[in-house]
Amino acid sequence: MKKKRDDGIPVRGTCVKKWFLVMKLICVFTLFLLFKVSANGLAQKKINLDLERVSMLEIIQELRQQTGYKFFFNHNELKKVKDVSVKFVDEELERVLDVVLGNVNLAYRIEQGVIIIVPGKVKDGEKEVRIVGSVTDEKKHPLPGVTVIVKGLTLGTTTGVNGRFSLTLPRMENVSLLFSFIGMETQEVKYTGQDTIRVVMKESAEQLDEVIVRTGYQNIDKRKLTSAVQTIKMDDIKVAGVNTIDQMLEGRIPGMIFMQNSGQVGAAPRLRIRGTSTVLGNREPLWVLDGVVLTDPVNVDPAQINDLDFVNLLGNAISGLNPNDIEQIDVLKDASATALYGAKAGNGVIVITTKKGKIGPPSVTYSVTGTYTRRPRYSDRAIYLMNSKERVDVSREMVERKIYYDNFSAWTGYEAAIQDYFSGAISYEEYNKTVGYYETLNTDWFDLICRDVFSHNHTLSLSGGASNMRYYASIGMNDENGTIKGENNKRYSTSLNLTANYEKFSVQFQIQGNVSSRNYNPSELGLLNYAYNTSRAVPAFYSDGSRYFYQRFNNYQLFDFNVLNEMENSSDKTTGSAINTKAHVLYNVLDGLRLEGTLSYATSNMNQEVYFTENTYYVYQLRGDQTERNDLCPIGGEFRESNVRNVNWMARLQANYTKTLGKEGKHYLNGSAGIEVSSQKYSGFSITRRGFNLERGKTFSPIPANYTQYHANFMQSAAALGVLSDNLTNTMAWYAMAGYGYDDRYLFNIHVRTESSNLFGMRANDRVMPIWALSGRWNIKKDILESVAWIDDIALRGSFGYQGNMLSNQTPNMIIQKGGYNNKYEEYISTVASFPNPDLKWEKTASTNITLDFSVLNNKINGSVSWYYKKTKDAFMSKMVSEINGVTSYVINNGTLENKGVELAFNFIPINRANVSGGKRGFVWRIDPQLGQVLNKLINKAVNNRNNVMRDEITYDDMLTGNVELAGTPLNTFYSYKFKGLSPEDGSPIFYDTEAELANEYHEKYSVMEKEDVFLTVMEKSGRREPYIQGGISNYFGYRNFGLSFNLTYSLGNKVRLLKLCSSYGVTTPYPQDNLRKEFVNRWRKPGDEEYTNIPGLKTGAANASPWWSETRAATYRFAGSIYDMYDNSNIRVVKGDYLRLSSLSLRYNLEDRFCKKIGLKSAYINLTGTNLFTLAHNKLKGQDPAQSGSTPNVNLSIRPSFSCNISVTF
Repeated sequence: MKKKRDDGIPVRGTCVKKWFLVMKLICVFTLFLLFKVSANGLAQKKINLDLERVSMLEIIQELRQQTGYKFFFNHNELKKVKDVSVKFVDEELERVLDVVLGNVNLAYRIEQGVIIIVPGKVKDGEKEVRIVGSVTDEKKHPLPGVTVIVKGLTLGTTTGVNGRFSLTLPRMENVSLLFSFIGMETQEVKYTGQDTIRVVMKESAEQLDEVIVRTGYQNIDKRKLTSAVQTIKMDDIKVAGVNTIDQMLEGRIPGMIFMQNSGQVGAAPRLRIRGTSTVLGNREPLWVLDGVVLTDPVNVDPAQINDLDFVNLLGNAISGLNPNDIEQIDVLKDASATALYGAKAGNGVIVITTKKGKIGPPSVTYSVTGTYTRRPRYSDRAIYLMNSKERVDVSREMVERKIYYDNFSAWTGYEAAIQDYFSGAISYEEYNKTVGYYETLNTDWFDLICRDVFSHNHTLSLSGGASNMRYYASIGMNDENGTIKGENNKRYSTSLNLTANYEKFSVQFQIQGNVSSRNYNPSELGLLNYAYNTSRAVPAFYSDGSRYFYQRFNNYQLFDFNVLNEMENSSDKTTGSAINTKAHVLYNVLDGLRLEGTLSYATSNMNQEVYFTENTYYVYQLRGDQTERNDLCPIGGEFRESNVRNVNWMARLQANYTKTLGKEGKHYLNGSAGIEVSSQKYSGFSITRRGFNLERGKTFSPIPANYTQYHANFMQSAAALGVLSDNLTNTMAWYAMAGYGYDDRYLFNIHVRTESSNLFGMRANDRVMPIWALSGRWNIKKDILESVAWIDDIALRGSFGYQGNMLSNQTPNMIIQKGGYNNKYEEYISTVASFPNPDLKWEKTASTNITLDFSVLNNKINGSVSWYYKKTKDAFMSKMVSEINGVTSYVINNGTLENKGVELAFNFIPINRANVSGGKRGFVWRIDPQLGQVLNKLINKAVNNRNNVMRDEITYDDMLTGNVELAGTPLNTFYSYKFKGLSPEDGSPIFYDTEAELANEYHEKYSVMEKEDVFLTVMEKSGRREPYIQGGISNYFGYRNFGLSFNLTYSLGNKVRLLKLCSSYGVTTPYPQDNLRKEFVNRWRKPGDEEYTNIPGLKTGAANASPWWSETRAATYRFAGSIYDMYDNSNIRVVKGDYLRLSSLSLRYNLEDRFCKKIGLKSAYINLTGTNLFTLAHNKLKGQDPAQSGSTPNVNLSIRPSFSCNISVTF
């Protein structure tokens, strides 16, 4: 049958054939031109020279400029020639060379368009010699791309794909060839006339240690680095089972604070580089991928991102990247390192460099990882909750003490059994049998809500190329299941990186793409709250296997509740896609002068869908009393949708210049200058609809008009009408860098960038922010300690400069938001969206850094010690204004922040016998301890003289959660009530400066005080929520083909509030379905117990009375809720958050090379890894993960242990 063109295969075949035909024609045409140029080149060049007493080098330089030809020669030979005088007019190049070189006993030869100058006369028949050979590594694998040059000349070649080379030379005496390749020792081989030269190259530890620091704008030899930059190879930190780059950085970067407040799948950690430099702005570092700034997929409010209790499940800028595609990470810390990124880099920069193709034959690598993650269990130390018997004992006590429930009739468990017994519905024997059943029930809510899960990760990559063309491509799939049922994070990724070189041009094209899908249970379900707070004496199923429903009250009616039913009838799904492209062109204009241009484009889309069917408690609460007047969801359920599109582009043009001056090349100059234009736009739309019918094809039902509250209240809200949002940021900047070095002893650099923004000020000088930095390096070893043998290297580097910051949601102008039509006024309404702020300026941070780098004892001990100091002036802070202005607050420059600290990074190699033991690797031990200290505080003056509060208006909740700024105090410092003891009457808690018997006295005192002063009187400072010291200790042991590594991470200096015991998800009058923490086993039960315990007794009717500070007379200074809220927020419930965690343990085995060759592999290894295996922390935490906090409104999932197996094979 004849195939049609749209059948696909014939069309594809035809296209391929045409493509090959076009390529052949291009190649033939190119070869023709090359031969033509080669044949006629010298004859077409006419030379004009008139030089008096000049060196031969100057004559060669002049000939190079007039002809464009390359000359290869031995500098030392030409320096021996005395100065000469020459004069030629319209003379052919060949004639000029014959005369000039012949007079000084030099000869020349033209080889592949290059003029080679050699000593002596070239005799007929002895004009050339051809040398051939091959180059392999120690494993006998051919090495393509090895540079082969003639010693004393700059003439050379490179090996081909099969490792072979050929070189044609003028016949000379004492010919030696130099072979060099990155990571290998350079070898010199003397040519004595042999037919073939065979070279085996060995790995060079020194070459591999020559780390190139990549800042995104520059590539810098680490030995010439003047800034504070930490460079790590991805292979050194990659851990099987950890699927995001940010999580791999824990304990690896001195001065970086790592905070992970949830073990949920896909939860992004918080990172702080050298403290916090802003109050209102985003405190996260800037992520850069191969020189291009990355942005978060969703434009989350900085206040939410900075909130330590916020769990970020939306992902961040690098969530879609596959760690297997990453080559290197550079963390830029000081002003000198970040200056070229401008105002957006005030929190530090993390530069990610992706893998590039390696010269050689195609290499295919497949890596697969399987991971088992363990769910929480009641037997875990972290789950400190009552069992069934202990919970029934609480119920018994409540009955005996006649503790009553308010407005409750939904009995279950023990309470239902005793109600049935008292009413005569069951006999005493049946009652005892039923109670015995409940005492031994021990329902495993964690088993019902959570699960042990298996996840898998796959990456397939292709790498190879030649010296003029290299390629790297990969595809990846990560399917990560969460330990909470129904939660899953899938990511599909792809990467392509092409690099081509042609004469003076170098072109690079990159593309990264990913598609993701995230499934969660809606946060409204509070599943972890349920698991922690539901009595184990309540069944989940009846004896016949059907689900057990107990009744919940919504203030109007009872609802049959089962958590599994809630999970089945609700969903939170987020899908996303992103693509990042980059094209980079480099042109070598002259020796030392390069021009480069970069163009990038990135776009991402994210769609979130959340729904609750009509069979959920969430919708039942919306229905109220289910009357036409009050029912807010009379039909169906609720559906929410949110779409966000993010588009970014950037264009950059940059010139780079390097020059070595002086006869011995001791003076080194370099500089760069460029201009950059970028744009970033977020577009979003969100809407909430009710009447949703999932089971009827995701349709919506109309709501009858007689449901007045639904139409008048909900349907008029912004959520129901839909919210469109746009955020556009355009920037333009120029930047420059200049450097000078002398003899590798002294280096000095200056970095400058100037940006302008219409977000600040009405005056032109307020809109422009110059960012600059000075830095230098002193090579102490070469300058004054060169003779000290045990010191291998020692250098001092320092920097000083300024960084800036801006808020994307600010403007100097008033912005009026036009609203919808108002039926009451019969016209459209508008509101003030932004208050005029003409005096707002940039935040400005002065940064100082001093670092000592050293290496001693034959490089067995390496490290660096750094000290830094950062001071931010004109920090953004919130100012209250009268509501008559249309807003209640606006932003002013009123803060001063200080950050300082010390960083230590070491690398010890106590044992290194890698190159002994008969060719096999001996024992190796390497240990890398890291430490970073960050001290942060506000140092500016207070708003008034009575206290140090920096805000006009605060609440007591702000004090309790650390969301308050006080002069002389670190950010995120929180306060607690001062626990005094337990009441001997009922076991209720008592607190200093709030005692009920002194209520009138306190009222007289507090009523004349400022509210903030009252808070500071009844509370005390507990500490800061962020640690000020963090680090890690990495160990590696290697022997033969085995490698064992583990990483210990530690954190010091922060305080943690224990999980709530008496309020919120904790209770002191537990309803029948409520559980209590195990601390309540040691609760107060009778007078006198207060001498032995600080756990309150169960709440009695008397304790339910409102405390005196909730009375109307105390409204102006109210400082707390109930006494049980105060107890959970008191100093008795605060402990140290210090911990030591075994974050990873890995055992790796590399298959023998001989075995790999037999089965057709280049290499293969298997890796067994465990993560988060144990944590040592304060014993009062009772197993609570230090990352969990009692300040959160919900219980967060603790960091879960996982076990992984990774297999990687290379073909």
